[in-house]
Amino acid sequence: MTGFFISVGVFLAGHIIPGLLRERLVKRIGYVPYIIAFSILSIFLFGWVIHEVLIAESFPLWDHQTWQARLLVIAMLPACILWACAILQPCPLSIGRKNGFDPEKPGINRLTRHPLLLGMVIWGLGHTIANGDLVAVVFFGGSGIFALMGFARMEKIRLRDLAPDQQGPILATTRRFDLSGLMHGAIRGRDLIVGIILYVILLIGHGHVIGLDPLAMAGW
Repeated sequence: MTGFFISVGVFLAGHIIPGLLRERLVKRIGYVPYIIAFSILSIFLFGWVIHEVLIAESFPLWDHQTWQARLLVIAMLPACILWACAILQPCPLSIGRKNGFDPEKPGINRLTRHPLLLGMVIWGLGHTIANGDLVAVVFFGGSGIFALMGFARMEKIRLRDLAPDQQGPILATTRRFDLSGLMHGAIRGRDLIVGIILYVILLIGHGHVIGLDPLAMAGW
C-alpha cells in the first residue's frame, strides 16, 4: 500500500505546485504550452495512481452489493454527459475552453460552471460506493473531494485573468450548481450524443483496460 500513498502524494503535488507557480510559468512559456504540459503530467500521474490502486493490498470496509455496481453504471451516464459538455461548450470559470462564452446563452454554465469537475465528483462518489475497500475509498473518495474543492479554486484562477467588466456578466449568468439550468438549455443535443458515445466506450473498454466488467459486476 506504500506505493499507492506515494503515488497519491506525487499526484497531489503535481497539481498543487504547478498551480502555485501558474502565473510565472504562463509568463515564461505561454498559456497553451502550460496547459498542454500540465495535462500530460496530470494524465501520467493519474495513470500511475490507477496502476497502484489495482495492485495495492487493501481490505474491505463494507460488503459488495449488486445495487452498488448498478448505481455506478447508472451514475456514469450523467458524468459522461457533463464531460462532453466540458469539451464542447466554453467554461470561462473552470477547466475547459475559455473563449466563446455568451452571457445570453450560458449553456452548461447555467447548470454548473464546472461540468468536468462535477463529473469527477459523480465518478469519485460512485466508485467509492461500488468498491468499498480502503484504497478505493481513499482514492475515489479523495478524488471526488479534490474535484469539489476545485470549484472555488478554478473560479479564483479564471477570474484573475478576466477584466472587471467581463467578470460581472459571467458571474450573473452562471451557477456553481443549479438544477433549474436543465430547463434553460444547459445540455444540448450534441452534448448528449457525445456523452453517450463516451459512456459506451468507457463501459465496453473498462473490462479490457481495468480488468473489471461493470455490467458483469452489476449482474446485467
